[in-house]
Amino acid sequence: MSKIIQFLVLPCLLLQVMTSCCRTTEEVFDDTKTASRHIRNGFSSLGGKHGDSRQISCRDDFYAVQDFSYENDFIPLNDVEFGNEVAFADSPVYHSKLSPGESGSSIPGIGSFRNPSTIPEAASVFQNVQFGYDSNLIKGEANLACLRRIAHYMKQHPNVYVFIEGHCDERGPEAYNLALGARRSNAVRTYLINEGVNGNNLFTISYGKERPLAYGHDDQSRAVNRRAEFKIYFQ
Repeated sequence: MSKIIQFLVLPCLLLQVMTSCCRTTEEVFDDTKTASRHIRNGFSSLGGKHGDSRQISCRDDFYAVQDFSYENDFIPLNDVEFGNEVAFADSPVYHSKLSPGESGSSIPGIGSFRNPSTIPEAASVFQNVQFGYDSNLIKGEANLACLRRIAHYMKQHPNVYVFIEGHCDERGPEAYNLALGARRSNAVRTYLINEGVNGNNLFTISYGKERPLAYGHDDQSRAVNRRAEFKIYFQ
């Protein structure tokens, strides 16, 4: 196995060194970010593991990455559907230290959290975040602007606690949709944490396809139901 790896890697490294001496920094960077992905996938394939490819999309990522583990990374990807906007993929889940509704908790259960549409000052802030089919990527300027507004509001109001609900459309098995809803709510929570919101003020729950907003079977109804929704509580 070690001979096979040397056979694959050494020619690539020698070629990189030989050609980089007479090339610009931009060209070397472009080749490196591409080659690293293919070499990494080659190692995974030799080991019997094949994962989804991940790409480095900016120079800061290129210089910041110390290893190429797939376990806990949070990597912005180029979003072809939305031009130059950013799509956020799976991220580590930082769990809250609080447990709403449990005995002795200062935070009540989700039943005491309110729909923000019933609170004038919060109605325009806590809008639903929409998702693509079978996806938990946060995409599109409308979604990103909404989450930035929420982050700003929560940083200005540290006594506000939020439940993030993950929802899906009607397609797919119940168990799969519950898992997908959880990934969607956790993606939103992690985004807000990265925007500076206290993670102890954010909780998640998944309803899968159990609570649709629209009951049609057309694409428009399904798109409305693929969402993250918010419930809030003022302490």
